[in-house]
Amino acid sequence: MKKTSVLLVMMLLVIAGCGKKQKAAEPAPAVEETAPDMSRYIPGLGTGAEAPDFEAPDILGNPVKLSDFRGKYVVLDFWATWCKDCRAEMPGMLELYKTYAPKDVSFLGVSFDTDLKALVDYGMEHEIPWPVVCNQIKSKENPIYAAYGLHWIPTMFLVCPEGKVLGYAFTAEDLGKLLSEKIPAQTT
Repeated sequence: MKKTSVLLVMMLLVIAGCGKKQKAAEPAPAVEETAPDMSRYIPGLGTGAEAPDFEAPDILGNPVKLSDFRGKYVVLDFWATWCKDCRAEMPGMLELYKTYAPKDVSFLGVSFDTDLKALVDYGMEHEIPWPVVCNQIKSKENPIYAAYGLHWIPTMFLVCPEGKVLGYAFTAEDLGKLLSEKIPAQTT
């Protein structure tokens, strides 16, 4: 009986092809990497619009207004520590800061975190040198998110010294292109 069972199992394996030599797997064809379509996330606040003023506390509780930066170019970085894409863009943002802060460009982070401790810890760990404000209101319920017509974070805006929006970007790389295009070479 045992021999019959073993033979039966072996026959089934042969029939199923388990006893055949497998061909070496062919490499998968190269897939062209394409950027995701971000068109549905374009902010409602367009180029040339007046950047809405807002006030929110910094991580120490001090009130900060966008209008405090009038007269300077300002990078507004809308983000949150819980946002994977935002965290991925932070090294690029730090590099842009090193390049453009000496050219009198101010950076202002607007965090949509609700956990202030997580924000403070992240800021210290990554040594974020620019002010970050956070009113601890979830993004989709946040009046600042609504005022800028946001649909995605990270979203970065470049605001001119007169308070008008010069453009926006979803990545530090695209923000770098915008900065190099819009910041006059003579700005120091």
